[in-house]
Amino acid sequence: MFRFTIFTILTILCSVIIINQRAIAQCTLSGTSLATSYVSNNSNKGEMFNIVATNTVTILCFDLNLILGSNGSYEIYYKVGSYVGSESNAAAWTLIGSNPSIPCVGFDIPSPMDIPINIVIPAGQTYGFYITASDVAQTAAIRYTNNAGYTTIASDPNISIAGGIGKAYPFSTNFANRSFNGTVHYAPGNVLPVEFKDFTATAINQSVLLAWETESEKSNNYFEIERSTNGTHWQKLFTTKAISESSSPTSYQEVDANPLKGTSYYRLTQTDLDGKSYLLKTISWNQQPLIELNKLHLFPNPTTNFVSVSGESVELAELVVLNQIGQDITSQLKITAHSGYTVIDFSNQQKGVFILKSKTLAQILVKE
Repeated sequence: MFRFTIFTILTILCSVIIINQRAIAQCTLSGTSLATSYVSNNSNKGEMFNIVATNTVTILCFDLNLILGSNGSYEIYYKVGSYVGSESNAAAWTLIGSNPSIPCVGFDIPSPMDIPINIVIPAGQTYGFYITASDVAQTAAIRYTNNAGYTTIASDPNISIAGGIGKAYPFSTNFANRSFNGTVHYAPGNVLPVEFKDFTATAINQSVLLAWETESEKSNNYFEIERSTNGTHWQKLFTTKAISESSSPTSYQEVDANPLKGTSYYRLTQTDLDGKSYLLKTISWNQQPLIELNKLHLFPNPTTNFVSVSGESVELAELVVLNQIGQDITSQLKITAHSGYTVIDFSNQQKGVFILKSKTLAQILVKE
């Protein structure tokens, strides 16, 4: 296990699902709720709305007014600042998570959205949220109420819910003046033991690099990564010891050397020193590597200092070495070319994961 800044190279945009098979609660932390009216008269695939924080709050999860009888896949996005002006700009939004199976529990009543949010909104800030059904072929959709214009829908001493537009999927047609029908579950202040940033998967040859980053940690014990073929039955892959206490960003990595073929899922959970666990994120992975299985051969791998790289001479002639944040460190290394192979000295580098790239190929190297 290595702690580094997450790769910025070869990163896959992964769809995200949240499915809970263990005792990991959606809204694990105690808090309070603010609900809007659930008297709807219209619907569409999605809706955008704002949450304005009078005081710092941690948004935990949502309930929504869903189409009666539906069971479908949903996605939740957020952005810092109002949704107004970014309604159709997908690049302005960050995907929080998704779930392939959220049922409606009744007409004009709250249906829990089993997608943990865990977003901290600082006092005085406005954050936009976009919740949408993600399969146009399904009947799943969100119910809302027509209104006369942008307005505050509900408020309490800590937050207010404002605005609202209907949206066709994805980031498509706007339907103005639609009031959000839902419940915001939140906790006053920043109550998360771990301020989580992201969890990503990156294809490196036939392996999958799993990387995640925290902004800060309090009483953090360990992380677990599990893998599933269907998002329901899970197998534990890694238990990674946490740094426990930190007020600065910390990065973690694990490598799945034998990923499943086709679509599979990885989920990341975090456990406190007191034993409480929180589901942070689940990513959907399709084993179609960005880099084909290559003919660069590394020995030994892992290494503690020197590595021998063998392959075609045309490939060895253009070797480049990247560190864990994608920087070219070739000039920092002693590289000695021989007939049919090249030796690289990594003794001046810290432990971690490196990428060796040739003209058309690439290979992952681990230094221990």
